[in-house]
Amino acid sequence: MNERHTFGSVHPQSTSHLLIKRSIPVVPVLIGPQIPRREREETHERYCRALLTLFVPWR
Repeated sequence: MNERHTFGSVHPQSTSHLLIKRSIPVVPVLIGPQIPRREREETHERYCRALLTLFVPWR
């Protein structure tokens, strides 16, 4: 069963949102075009965001 946690009462989304911790680990999969190239200035920020999504642990 997935654990459910509510936000503290002072949090702005405390009445409408909650956090769910999955009981089975899940690996995010990026859907869409390939990961942007890091060498190109116009796609560097999207490249960084994609790598953070894949390799930084989520709570």
